[in-house]
Amino acid sequence: MPQGTEAPAGTMAEGPTSHTQKQAGGLAKLREEFPASLIQALPKLWCKRCSDSRNKVCEDHRKAKCNDCGNYITTAHVDLSYVGHAELTHRLLDADPLWDWEPVAFDQRGLPQFDENGGLWIRLTVCGHSRLGYGDSQGKKGPNAVKEAIGDALRNAAMRFGAALDLWAKSDLREAQTEHPKTADDDAHYTPAPRQAASSPSASKPAIAAEASSGDDPLPRLVDQYKDCWGNPTALLQIRIDGKKQGVSDRSVQGPPPGNEWMTFDALLEARIGELRAAQGGDTERSAA
Repeated sequence: MPQGTEAPAGTMAEGPTSHTQKQAGGLAKLREEFPASLIQALPKLWCKRCSDSRNKVCEDHRKAKCNDCGNYITTAHVDLSYVGHAELTHRLLDADPLWDWEPVAFDQRGLPQFDENGGLWIRLTVCGHSRLGYGDSQGKKGPNAVKEAIGDALRNAAMRFGAALDLWAKSDLREAQTEHPKTADDDAHYTPAPRQAASSPSASKPAIAAEASSGDDPLPRLVDQYKDCWGNPTALLQIRIDGKKQGVSDRSVQGPPPGNEWMTFDALLEARIGELRAAQGGDTERSAA
């Protein structure tokens, strides 16, 4: 006797069926946090002169081994956290062994249609639900560029289902670096300092100093990041969250002029985020998780 296929729950069904429960379980699986061992660091240059340089470093910066991404790269970069194509595929299979994707449009040869920016729109289907995603290869060419665009589109579409959603917040840093490029005059100088109560930072240039630190201390890197993102509340919020995770929230940093007062890393960012949101008419009460 042929095996039947379970039908999806109808609108008149009393409570969830095994079908809908299986869908809910699969979609919930996508939202689970990725273990730290599967999270990779993607370096992004924020200095245009470094990016345009033949050696990928300008005269205002230097190359050094990055403890986060592991690359020997200009110090004028930020590391974004992401999960790779293989790790995401593994998670999709855990959620739905029959997941699938397709391009939104095809060209005259029947191949996926890339847009004028070299990007690809796709439709990702998991547990019977579809979401759109967009990916590109950052201007690269060739077969590997196509595969990179597909992987990027899959990550983007999976994010719509909640996959690695916490990591995607870091992508705001890329936009912030473009909007607020760093100059050679912004390089931080680190000196020992006492810890003092927080005061409100001004809209001028941010902290110019922080407590003395060891070579693997995350504080100098985070200070560099928030200086570059001083006008972007979303990016500052993510940096504040990173500071909590890396245990530097109560470390002292020097605030911007004219006061140049010392305060905790967390208090400085909390006050600045509040100022920016008040200026934008936004929610000034939101704080880091």
